[in-house]
Amino acid sequence: MAQRRDEIEAFVRRLVAEVEAAEAAGVTAPQAIAEPFNATGLTPRQGRRWTGATVAKFLSSPGAKRTRSVGAGGPRPWQAGRDLP
Repeated sequence: MAQRRDEIEAFVRRLVAEVEAAEAAGVTAPQAIAEPFNATGLTPRQGRRWTGATVAKFLSSPGAKRTRSVGAGGPRPWQAGRDLP
C-alpha cells in the first residue's frame, strides 16, 4: 500500500512540475496545458484524455496543492472562477 502511495505521489509531482514549466513559459489555460499531456500519451487516473476540466480538477486537488511551488502569488486562472476554454 505504501508503494502505491509513493507511485501516486511521484505521478502528482511529475504532473505539477510539467504544469509549472508550462506556466513559466506563459501557458496558463487548462486546455493548453492538457494538450502536451495528451500528445505524449500521459493519462489521468481513469486512463482517458486530459481536458481543461481534468487539468483544473487535478490542480485543485489536495495532492497537487501540497506539491505546488507557487506561493501566495495570487490565484491561477483555474482557481479564479474563470470559465474553462
